[in-house]
Amino acid sequence: MSKVRLYLIRHGKTMFNTIGRAQGWSDTPLTAEGELGIHELGIGLRESGLQFDRAYSSDSGRTIQTMGIILEELGLQGKIPYRMDKRIREWCFGSFDGAYDGDLFMGLIPRIFNVDHVHQLSYAELAEGLVEVDTAGWAEGWEKLSGRIKEGFEAIAKEMEEQGGAMPSS
Repeated sequence: MSKVRLYLIRHGKTMFNTIGRAQGWSDTPLTAEGELGIHELGIGLRESGLQFDRAYSSDSGRTIQTMGIILEELGLQGKIPYRMDKRIREWCFGSFDGAYDGDLFMGLIPRIFNVDHVHQLSYAELAEGLVEVDTAGWAEGWEKLSGRIKEGFEAIAKEMEEQGGAMPSS
């Protein structure tokens, strides 16, 4: 495989980010502050002189909104291929999507593992803990989560191998 350069972009600040809720697969739009930050990022990318031949995002509204703003700022809206890929979605927290961050990450998870702070856990431990307590059975375990994301980015990299730089937004 030849060298492929992907520029990863996190979505702008959302309503759930603002009020401290775990977003996961739940979706809320960007706030005015989030939109402004992404406009500034788009301007910075334009001024950097980087060239983009394709764009990708997950299929969540916040990443689609983020990519739309960036493509607009770059003058590339409708001019380069843009594809959404559900494999690069964020982590599914199952029935805990939308829970308050403090309740979930500072309360429930530390109690499950008998630790003082969630940062004492690896992502793999955290994922498996969520699977154990998710009453809906929707939360993603670490193997499923990491495998899905790796598969998505490897597919994008393979597609980009001969086609130049891309901007995935997740």
